[in-house]
Amino acid sequence: LPEELRVYGFARSAKTDAAFRTTMRPMLKPTEGLDMDAAAADAARDAFLKRCVYRQGAYDSVDAMRRLATEMTRAEGDSGNRLFYFAIPPSVFAAVSKTIAEAEGAMTTEARGWTRVVVEKPFGRDSASSSELSAQLAACFEEEQVYRIDHYLGKEMVQSTLALRFANRVFEPLWSNAHISNVQITFKEPFGTKGRGGYFDKFGIVRDVLQN
Repeated sequence: LPEELRVYGFARSAKTDAAFRTTMRPMLKPTEGLDMDAAAADAARDAFLKRCVYRQGAYDSVDAMRRLATEMTRAEGDSGNRLFYFAIPPSVFAAVSKTIAEAEGAMTTEARGWTRVVVEKPFGRDSASSSELSAQLAACFEEEQVYRIDHYLGKEMVQSTLALRFANRVFEPLWSNAHISNVQITFKEPFGTKGRGGYFDKFGIVRDVLQN
């Protein structure tokens, strides 16, 4: 990663930088197959976490967003690219987009570098609400700045599942309806909603993951 990379966590909850890093630490693991001992892995993890900070603010607080922008600009210097990853309930996508747009002079950096917004599915509850969300995003950002993603759909590509089946002479003739009577899919997670109850009440687990 570039040395100048910085990660800013921004949410309503009160949290220190240390607490933010403690939350992230267990999720940072060495890449499989990488020749790195435990000491080197810990050093790399610590070096990355030093770049991560947390700032508290309401979703609709333009003042809080401008304070964050000032800090980011100070760290960037003369130029910098900014990527906003919306790890938030879809119900507040529009509010956060509007907050960023109202702080436009401070938060968007097209004159100094690119600005991108990453929005995770579900994109609304139905066709009408999806179109409404797209219109709300379009009022705040150019279409080329917005990336709509489903992080899970990259799994097949990463694991080369299609290549494993169709380029493998052992599996290709066997993985078909002639040899497989049924496929059973079990969705399991080792944790509960963990504070996501409001999100699931409105959008539901089916819209969130079952389509995958």
